[in-house]
Amino acid sequence: MDLGIDEVELDRMNPRIRRLLEYYEGDITDERIALALDVAGDPGAEGKGATTPERLRNSILAHGGIIQPIIVKREPSGHMVCIEGNTRLYIYRQFHRENVTGDWSRIPAIVHDTLAEDGIDAIRLQAHLVGPRAWDAYSKAKYQWELQFKHMMPLDRLVDLCGGDRRDVQKSINAYADMENHFRKLHEPGEHYDTQRYSGFVELQSGKVKTAIFNAGFTLDHFAEWIKNGKIGGLATVRQLPRVLNDPKARAVFLKKGIKAALDAIEQPDIGADLQSASMVQLARALLQKVDSLPFGELQRLRANPDDDVIRHLGDTADAVRNLLTELGQLDDVG
Repeated sequence: MDLGIDEVELDRMNPRIRRLLEYYEGDITDERIALALDVAGDPGAEGKGATTPERLRNSILAHGGIIQPIIVKREPSGHMVCIEGNTRLYIYRQFHRENVTGDWSRIPAIVHDTLAEDGIDAIRLQAHLVGPRAWDAYSKAKYQWELQFKHMMPLDRLVDLCGGDRRDVQKSINAYADMENHFRKLHEPGEHYDTQRYSGFVELQSGKVKTAIFNAGFTLDHFAEWIKNGKIGGLATVRQLPRVLNDPKARAVFLKKGIKAALDAIEQPDIGADLQSASMVQLARALLQKVDSLPFGELQRLRANPDDDVIRHLGDTADAVRNLLTELGQLDDVG
């Protein structure tokens, strides 16, 4: 049913709200609840590609409402509490208060007249700890491409429904198109088509990467072959292609042995005698200590420079450790 937005209370026992309210003394205003819900937070504060409150707000606005109703419990006293969908309810209230175009006075809801506490917990756990099964990146890009080119949805409309990040949507669509045009034709009928390789085609959308490929006399067909035969892998190694292709010696090594060997040809890390003789335990603990004590300024610098050698070597180390733990049958135990 559709409920008036003021008929339903925000759930102050919701873990996301309660985490803040437990440490706050004073009147619980809508502004305080908004802070607890992260609705008023920095739209760039969450992980890349996450459904941030800002993206959710943009998508609701573009669609003119929510597709998935909020879930409400009707108490014996008659008053109603939103046990799932507090952020969506708050956004409706915000739109109504700010006179945003549209009818935001009522919100779709599923109302439970009888719901035990363990039923409430089950709903919260399913929605936020287990959650709906997210589509993988390739499937998302495929759907976006089909909406634009098969169903002729205008890009602006598609961007709005995805939450308003035009650059990410366009990059996804272009990466999917490049993968289908250049990677799929390398496969025989019935051969496994590894959609996990899509991440490499996402990084291909960098102007620097494509320019380096073309300037070195190669094509996107060559890039797809490098992806398929393992000469390059995911995002981290694709970012290094300009360095490798612009260096004649490294380029020759790359074409024979792959990008990791080519990067070693450009720069061999200076490993002193002390490090060479250190045990694996000592090296692991030293690296852990370095990571834990990384200054904030250095973290910011690395974020701004994804091609930095530190990131490349950390990625190589992570891959090697993960492979070793897999061989030892310990990967699941350490996450």
